[in-house]
Amino acid sequence: MSVSIDDVKKVAHLARIKLDESKTDELCGSLNSILHFVEQLNEVDCSKIDDDMQYTTTLHERADIAVPCDPAVMDNAPQKECNMFVVPKVVG
Repeated sequence: MSVSIDDVKKVAHLARIKLDESKTDELCGSLNSILHFVEQLNEVDCSKIDDDMQYTTTLHERADIAVPCDPAVMDNAPQKECNMFVVPKVVG
């Protein structure tokens, strides 16, 4: 797969990126080398890799312990209460 200059311009337009015309050729070449590298990854033999192996991770939990803050840092806090930073509530 290769990217043409028109493709680069179209992607820049869709991404709302101002594209300098003098850099279009350079960007096109860079994108083509990235795509060429990704295509090489398809040639890697992964037949001996266990499917479950790629999802194995070990999570390390740590205790959520409050520790005292340097007073010089607290002096610069926009809002503080009981020697802690006051931050907006985050609803997720």
